[in-house]
Amino acid sequence: MTQQLLSFKEAQEYLGFKAPASLREYINKGLPVVTVGKSRRIDVDDLRSFIQAHKTSKEVK
Repeated sequence: MTQQLLSFKEAQEYLGFKAPASLREYINKGLPVVTVGKSRRIDVDDLRSFIQAHKTSKEVK
């Protein structure tokens, strides 16, 4: 069974980010966060959709 809601640390690891600031930047750019009680989680489907929506083919300088 695949986990649907990820903790921030798990989402950070899923994305391969070493610093939590990178995940916070995604959240600031619109990545949805789910609040469950006092816990905040990232839905895997939202994360995948966010990545797809923000793909670019431009060369990064």
